[in-house]
Amino acid sequence: MKSAPRKRPGSLLLAGWALLLPLLLPAPGHAQTSREDSKQRAAQQEARSVQITLAAAQEALEREEYNLAATQLENLLFRHPGHREALLNLAYCYSRMERTADAVDLYRQTLELEPKLFPARLNLALLLAQEEKFSEAAAEFKRALELKPDHYQTRFSYAFALERSGDKEEALEHYLRAAQLDASAVEPRRAALTLLVEKKNWSQAEQVLEELLALAPADFELVRMRASLLLKQGKDEEALAAYEKFLRAVAANSPEPKQVAEAHWQAGLLYRDQGKTEQALEHFAAAGQAESYEAQSSIELARTLASLGRTSDAVPHYRRAVELRPEDAELRAGLGHALLQNRDYREAARTLLRALELDPQRVESYNHLASAFHLSEKPQGAVEVLAQRARLAPETPGTLFLRAVSHDQLGQCVAAMEYYQKFLDTKPDGQSNQFFQAAGRLRTLKKTCREQRRRVK
Repeated sequence: MKSAPRKRPGSLLLAGWALLLPLLLPAPGHAQTSREDSKQRAAQQEARSVQITLAAAQEALEREEYNLAATQLENLLFRHPGHREALLNLAYCYSRMERTADAVDLYRQTLELEPKLFPARLNLALLLAQEEKFSEAAAEFKRALELKPDHYQTRFSYAFALERSGDKEEALEHYLRAAQLDASAVEPRRAALTLLVEKKNWSQAEQVLEELLALAPADFELVRMRASLLLKQGKDEEALAAYEKFLRAVAANSPEPKQVAEAHWQAGLLYRDQGKTEQALEHFAAAGQAESYEAQSSIELARTLASLGRTSDAVPHYRRAVELRPEDAELRAGLGHALLQNRDYREAARTLLRALELDPQRVESYNHLASAFHLSEKPQGAVEVLAQRARLAPETPGTLFLRAVSHDQLGQCVAAMEYYQKFLDTKPDGQSNQFFQAAGRLRTLKKTCREQRRRVK
């Protein structure tokens, strides 16, 4: 089951401490006495200059003037290399200016100075996730959680990084823990639902889905997810009702065309299973409106129409399906059979030959091809095809009878008698036309063959 796309957790960055708390400028002190030496006055002036620069940089950041803030902080770091607040805020600046590599480098420098600085650790992890370095990001999120185990954003982002790095089992655990940290959070529950469905843990998946529906009862996408979950549990009638509910709500919402097409396609399959073929055909046709489902729509329309004996209607859909999937032997075989039933024997033969080129093991296609050759009065082709078939599977009464008739048409008396006899040995229905024809032709051929042998002598 496909879920709605999740926002990348890396989109949220935390400003440094200097951004979380206002920078306060020191109150003017008393006039320095003339006894203070020049070195102390210089240090105090520099400290005040640093505070003024940090305050100005913060004001620029609040106005989102990142270039200005970066210049101010770079100048400060030139004078005071390794200044923690300046490093932290400049890293944040660089991240907003999309200078990701520089931001990552500065966050690492900051953490070397103060490993337990939570904003730096979290922002570093988020940037690594943005760069799709998920294993590295997961390691940093884990360190951040050691500092703040109950921080929702960190827990959710950690789960995301774990999932994208391939550790879905642990990711599921942390998605569920993130959901516990925020009772109103939808995203971790959606993510957990997807993983639970992959694991086929239906009971827990249903529980999470019910939580989601309680949080967002107007979210009709959840109805589609519920339909998919019910379908996977084999609850077909409930699933069909949920798909119909989803499709009724489409007009008032703006779902992705692929999701609507999938719902129509699944509803079509469910209706067909119930024997409601007209409803199935309507849904299959609607599914085909989305390009991503055009092939599947054509296939199911063709198969359903063919099953109803409406082969003339089925053929155009088979043709379209073959155009979209030219290397699919099963589709070509289906088209060939439909053409055969439509009495278009020559095209049926060409189509079935191509199907057998793609898949030489399709026994049923040999049967249909032999029939196409026979009905288009090409008995030699029928004989050759049936001989190939016999190397793959045991003879049936139908193949024996067709072999006999084809040899008979070719004037091959001995072979015709052999296969008429083999057909009769299968004890077919004594009232069938094939039985009477085989018995009659066998008697005639025995007499004809004897006369032919006498003349030869």
